[in-house]
Amino acid sequence: MEGSVGAPPQRVCPKCARISWATGPQCPYCTANFRRSGGVAPWMLVVTALVVLAGVGLMFYITVQEVDDRVNSVRGEIDRNFQQLQTDVRRELDARIPAGGVGAVPTPTVTPLPTETPTPAPTTEGELPPEPTIEGETTPDASVTPTPTEPEIIEP
Repeated sequence: MEGSVGAPPQRVCPKCARISWATGPQCPYCTANFRRSGGVAPWMLVVTALVVLAGVGLMFYITVQEVDDRVNSVRGEIDRNFQQLQTDVRRELDARIPAGGVGAVPTPTVTPLPTETPTPAPTTEGELPPEPTIEGETTPDASVTPTPTEPEIIEP
């Protein structure tokens, strides 16, 4: 059905949801106003903003706590792995290093000074040349019994 030029518009009552062709400001069935209220009050916007901010703040707090717990657990796991690695390396090094250790200072060896070797006296055929002796050493005589010598005491 097509509406004519002078026919009133169809309206839906916001309270009872009935359709009517009433031209007045009120619904003919429930007498409620066809117009809705003025809309949103400023206090409603403030309350909505506070609720949203509180929700976001709560989510942020919970997220920070969970991330902090996760970071602490990962840090602890890394520390445990590092300690285990240090222990394994230390054990391996201890197995490879000799008892004296790497840091032990080797005892210096004294190299003797070169000594002059006596030239053997000319010998006749059949005789063996005498064996050279180390400086300060005498050849023992077979007939002499060695006597103990007292060590020399050096005063500082």
